[in-house]
Amino acid sequence: MRAVSIRQLWGRAWDFFKGHWLLFVGLYVLSVIVIFISISALIFGFIALIVGSLTPFFIVSFIGFLIVQLILRPEFMRAGYLVARKGQPSFREAFGDLSLLLKIFVYDLILRLIPGILIGMGVYRVLESPFRFAHPGIEMDAWDIMVSMGLGGTGGVLIGAGLVIFFTLCLFGWAGPYVILSGRAGVFKAIGQSFSLTARNFGKVLLAFFSVIVLAILGAIPCGLGLLGVGPMAYVFWPLLYLALTGEEGMSHA
Repeated sequence: MRAVSIRQLWGRAWDFFKGHWLLFVGLYVLSVIVIFISISALIFGFIALIVGSLTPFFIVSFIGFLIVQLILRPEFMRAGYLVARKGQPSFREAFGDLSLLLKIFVYDLILRLIPGILIGMGVYRVLESPFRFAHPGIEMDAWDIMVSMGLGGTGGVLIGAGLVIFFTLCLFGWAGPYVILSGRAGVFKAIGQSFSLTARNFGKVLLAFFSVIVLAILGAIPCGLGLLGVGPMAYVFWPLLYLALTGEEGMSHA
């Protein structure tokens, strides 16, 4: 295992971030706004569906998530990778080569499809349960009440299972986009290489995940303003970790 210092990688991420803060903060704020609108539309869509009204909320939510996953996130990751590797990429380098951005989208879709379905089903069942009680047109006997409560409990289990699978896939699949961006493999081989790289450096990768979580918590304390720094910096930190673990950057820190 390569000797890699998580603290020094964060220090380098900060140095790179300072030189490109406007690009990264701009992309991050735009992503947060679109995600917030998408989640709000999704929740309102579920509520409207449960009370028997079809609305365009789902379409708005789908378009929002598609913008983030197909455009903003892949471009964010490519920009972070190029900054980590070259230090000063051009705008054309960061936002060109649409085929690579599409591959990153497909990679994320493969890893998130199963946990996304489980969490979506869980949220629907959790929201469905209280509306069974509150709907004025439904008379419920003891069996209906038990079924409704069971739906809420099943929803919680589905959400929990989805979150566990999501975290596991994120932990072992984090390096896949950088494998793709480096040109070392396509989408499916990138999954195997990411899992292999993480397995060989599990302790270091787990420490990196905890460091991101801790910094995110600390960044959220001042009314979330610290996340404007921590969030974008993470997009530089992860490719730095990848380059360090694979030896592509020639780094060796104690």
